[in-house]
Parts: sequence; structure tokens; C-alpha cells
Amino acid sequence: MKNLIFFLLIPFSIFSQEISIKSKMDETKFENAVKAFEGYTYYNFEFISEDNSTVNFEIIEKEFVDGEITNEKVYFDSKSVPSNLKSSIIPVTIISKSISNDNYKLLYQFYEVFNLNRIFDLQEEDRYDLKLFINESQKFNPKTTYLFSAIVKPIKISENTYRYCDFASVMDKYDQWYEIFGLDRYFIYEVKFY
Repeated sequence: MKNLIFFLLIPFSIFSQEISIKSKMDETKFENAVKAFEGYTYYNFEFISEDNSTVNFEIIEKEFVDGEITNEKVYFDSKSVPSNLKSSIIPVTIISKSISNDNYKLLYQFYEVFNLNRIFDLQEEDRYDLKLFINESQKFNPKTTYLFSAIVKPIKISENTYRYCDFASVMDKYDQWYEIFGLDRYFIYEVKFY
């Protein structure tokens, strides 16, 4: 009977876990100036389990071209993280910028030791940039997939005029951004906690 009660309580404890975000953007004035001068996007924050349980997660990358998924893969899975690094807090750093006329670079750093570099073949003139879709007021639940970030570009209206899309208004329809905004190519990253 004790075993039955134990197994019945496990699902409730898993689903009661709630994860939040704590910003760690404590840049100095100099760092902020260098960021603006070099033209890179930078985020630093932590995922924190509200009940102090270990946080496990995966990041899924999807590439969309003309409204169709052309590539999908698990970009990172905390299953591969040594148990001595896992805790109720996951430090996350993200840096991105255009590094040449033909390449855009993205770095995700998890647990302060896992550096995942990704170079995209994206034209600098298209003004691709990283957009983050999570925030400090948001709460995350296990077994649910959330839009984490995206590499997107503004829509060119005329020679030197661009319109930035209101992606936040249709976050739940990111698979339809081609139809909604006319984005011919973009990359999205989903986060799923388990």
C-alpha cells in the first residue's frame, strides 16, 4: 500500500514544479557601450525552480523556409549534463551578432560551461537579429513547450526602410510567420522543461 501511495504522489510533485526567470543583466556602463559599439545582442539570466528541485530541459531548433519546416533538431538536452552541475538554477547566457556580410553567429551558454556556437548563412544586409520571447514575469511548467527565442529579420519596405514585426502578438503562431509577416526564412528555438 505504501508503494501505491508513493507512486500516486510522484506525478503531483512533478507537475507542481514551477520554473521562473531571474535576470542577471548587471552590465557596467563600459560593457553596455561595447555592446552597442560592436552591435551584438546579449542576455544573461537564470532559470530557477521555485521548489528547489533539479531543472531539466531541452532546446529545440527549427528552421522555417517559405512557411515549411526544413530542419528540426534537439539543440541541447540537459540529460548530457553531469549530475554535479545540475541544480535548481540554470545559468543562461546568449550572445549574437552578424560577423560578416554572409554570416550571423549565435552563442548559447548553459551552466557556465556548455558553449553552443551556431553560425548561420544569413546576409548582413537582411538585418537578422535575435529576439527573446521569455521574460521575468513568466512561469514555466514541465512537459510544456514554450517559444524561447528566434533569429528573424525585419521586413524591407523600401530601399532603406524596414518594418519590425510585432512577433509578440502572435507568439503562439510562430509556425505561421511566413503567412502573417511574409518572413521567407527564420529560425526558432523552443524550450521544454521535464
